Amino acid sequence: MGRYRRGEPSQQHLTVFLMNESIKSHAGALKDSHGVTAYPLKASVGFSGKFYVKKPVARSPSWLTFVTTGTRSSLVGYTNSNTSGVLLLSAEGRLFALTFGHGRYLLQPGCWETDFGLRVALNTIDADRLRSLDVRTFEDMTVYTRRQTSRASSLDAFGVDVSRDLLRAVTGEPSDLSYGLRLSGADALAVNIQIKFGGLEELCGKLLKARNLTRYKDRFGWIDHLSSIRDPLRINALEGELIKALRMRSTSKMHLAAPEIVDWASVSRFTYSTNPEQEHVDLDIDDYLDTVGTKLSKLKTDDLLKHRINVLTATDDTLDRWSVHDCLVSEIRRGQSVYVLTGGQWFEVEPKFSRRVNRYVKALDQPSLKLPPAMPGESEGAYNMRAARSWTKWALLDLQLVRCEAFATPIEVCDLLSKDGHFVHVKKKTRSATLSHLFAQGTVSAEAFLREEEFREGIRSLLGVVRPSLVPVIPKTRPKTSSYQIVYAIIADPSRDLPFFSRLHLMQASQRLTDLGYRVGLVRISES
Repeated sequence: MGRYRRGEPSQQHLTVFLMNESIKSHAGALKDSHGVTAYPLKASVGFSGKFYVKKPVARSPSWLTFVTTGTRSSLVGYTNSNTSGVLLLSAEGRLFALTFGHGRYLLQPGCWETDFGLRVALNTIDADRLRSLDVRTFEDMTVYTRRQTSRASSLDAFGVDVSRDLLRAVTGEPSDLSYGLRLSGADALAVNIQIKFGGLEELCGKLLKARNLTRYKDRFGWIDHLSSIRDPLRINALEGELIKALRMRSTSKMHLAAPEIVDWASVSRFTYSTNPEQEHVDLDIDDYLDTVGTKLSKLKTDDLLKHRINVLTATDDTLDRWSVHDCLVSEIRRGQSVYVLTGGQWFEVEPKFSRRVNRYVKALDQPSLKLPPAMPGESEGAYNMRAARSWTKWALLDLQLVRCEAFATPIEVCDLLSKDGHFVHVKKKTRSATLSHLFAQGTVSAEAFLREEEFREGIRSLLGVVRPSLVPVIPKTRPKTSSYQIVYAIIADPSRDLPFFSRLHLMQASQRLTDLGYRVGLVRISES
């Protein structure tokens, strides 16, 4: 496989985009139709289309100036140049773009159909011959991972959590080799295939038909936990609610995240086109709104699409430019429905899935602990100290770390430990990206407490200093986990629901702890 005989078409690596149905002309697909040179196709290829090329600009590499400061003579004549090309053609009544080099950047942002390549790949790839998955995991923040195997494998080898992982891209071998030797699908489809130029129209038509199949449901049906919304009226309504929240700076259920996997080793800082002189070490929704300034009251969806986030290196090179809209992660609830914006696309959480999560969280034990309400503006640390002083049966363990050889980093036991065996983990819910650490902290600490004698000894040593009367709560031998309760205490308005993905992550953490035999509790602490 992979070899071809003399006279057969050569192997080609093609990247195929499907333009949105609203894009009917080449001018509508190109970012700057005047900045490229158009080349008509030969009549003999059998289909109409044009190839567009942007003339390369030679420039010195970004590292040249730095290196020159350390060499005896200047480095002259060393330049880089990149040629960008895109072939636009029609097939089955739709417009396709095949990009070459950096040709993707010749296309108008947002002009292509999202997930086209992913749908084609999932409908054609052999589910037992996967090579790579890009996954977007929703907790309270968005986590991007790329999982690869050394040889073709089934989905089980990738450790996907079907309840909260959104499949963003997949690479594998197709069951039908007429689709090529290997496919990679995300927004675009990358394919290695033996083909002549004249066969491109037929290939595009074939890919369009594959995209409309439902074979993916047999092995990848879980991706419908988040279903893409395509109805323009629903999208406009959701965008309206998003804009309203941004104008009011109601950002507790939204944050900014890179819309794709990033080489963070190369990233130095970010700027927003709304104030390019101001640099930021990280993406932050409130920082962006600050740069909008007095124009915030008139903010529109078009502005989110036009406003750019520039990703800069230490040498001032621009790695990427994303629209603010593509970087926004937001949740909107309308009645019993939950909608999520990520990567510039709106999704609806499957209602049955949403109800299951809600039922689970609602059924969690709500222990009656002697925890006082929080003071307005009070920090977590200050609250924990005050709570520990309020009852002699509390031990304050906030920020106390225990080292354990079985774990790579020191572990925070909990914030408050009660005489009755409550491990209480406290978090003040101020932004949507704060609760993931809380749930992880609870599960890691509980696992170490159960399995590691060294960890238990460390807790006993801490208690000997801060609350000697509670030392007997922690046994030296393996504990009976049913005698202990892991309690998540969240300082937030109890009348407001947690974001959906916070509830989902809470459910998963609770299920993991329950499997270990622990009781799990949830406490909402009000500010008063």
